[in-house]
Amino acid sequence: MAFLDDLQKTVTDAAYYTAKKTSELTGAARVKFNIKAEEVRLKSTFAKIGSLFYSAEREGLDHTEEIATLITQADKINGDIAAYKEKLAELRKANTCSACGGKVSKSASFCPNCGAKIVREEGEEKADDNDYDPLFEDEEDEDEDEEK
Repeated sequence: MAFLDDLQKTVTDAAYYTAKKTSELTGAARVKFNIKAEEVRLKSTFAKIGSLFYSAEREGLDHTEEIATLITQADKINGDIAAYKEKLAELRKANTCSACGGKVSKSASFCPNCGAKIVREEGEEKADDNDYDPLFEDEEDEDEDEEK
């Protein structure tokens, strides 16, 4: 009977781990979708600012108030994107570099983007190198693609 009890515990633990990871993956996917949606909104806002500025220069129209409103909107969108990226880092159990804002794995001592030393909050310990998170790696690949 001990064998069956051990087997049941192992299966139960595996099911719990799988459910937890699935939840983390869907949460991360949802946040990534929100980031992309906000980036599209930001691009559209920048296009509107450019169009208004162009018409102001070419046609002599005054769009100062409209442009100021759009700049405020762009600032809010940038703030929303930063908040989503912070949430994504939390979901992935990653740190954010205080120097450049890049993602840094919990096991890193230095930022892979800018080389700054990672300052940990009080009580926060460096994670083991065994805390490999494939989601974190995928995001780095996407960031490299966007830079190109």
